[in-house]
Amino acid sequence: MATYNFTGRRDIDRSRIRLRLRETEGKILLEVQSVDLSGLDFPPTAEVAVEAYRQTTKVRIPCGSIGSPNYPEAVHLSAFDIIENVQLRLRVVGTESGSHGKVLAVADRLLGAGSRDEDSAEPLLKLQRAELGERVWRFGIDGDQPILYINKFLENHDQLVHSAAFKALVLPEFFRQVALWIARNRDDADEPNSTISHWLLFCDSIGVDPSDLDSSEEGDSGIADIIDEWATEAASVFADHIGALSLLNSPIDLEEEDDNG
Repeated sequence: MATYNFTGRRDIDRSRIRLRLRETEGKILLEVQSVDLSGLDFPPTAEVAVEAYRQTTKVRIPCGSIGSPNYPEAVHLSAFDIIENVQLRLRVVGTESGSHGKVLAVADRLLGAGSRDEDSAEPLLKLQRAELGERVWRFGIDGDQPILYINKFLENHDQLVHSAAFKALVLPEFFRQVALWIARNRDDADEPNSTISHWLLFCDSIGVDPSDLDSSEEGDSGIADIIDEWATEAASVFADHIGALSLLNSPIDLEEEDDNG
């Protein structure tokens, strides 16, 4: 699966940029701690901006120009009510004739340093409440992150999502959807800090091998069928990993049964 860049837009190494998201007194604040664009040969008049986004909500924070940067210390992101799943990117945009309004370079999927405990690993499985009508849950993508959306009107939310039944019945199908997403976006794995690269590490840890997609011969099946079969098998491996059937077959509380008898 080859990708092509027809725009001429350049990628900026994310190690050059340090941003911080933090939550204080109910406010989500963005700090632009450091940005190093030296030696990249951008026009000095090119504008620099940081964007915070989640799904269809986007906030643009101007940061001056290459020649005259103005990085804010703390910006209140009032468009967001919670800090979870807020994504960050930095853009360099041309202002001169012939490049006016053109995105010259971008650094995407920037991790806000203060958005979570830096000494702990970022959890792969992200849950987010949403209006889903009568559906209890659905799979979705927010930025580059697979999301398990849970109906916001579900009663006993925390108790349910941590229950054995939820893990056994929902998580294998969620992982199947993740596997489909991985198979269709494997080119992004070239970036070592991308979300998909972390999911691939998890796949490897439980014995799911994406290279099986490369060694598969199409035969009478199209590539879509090959991907679907691989994702289905990946879900089976995941179900074995968590012991899905054993979770459902866990012993009934006999004391509770006696009370009802």
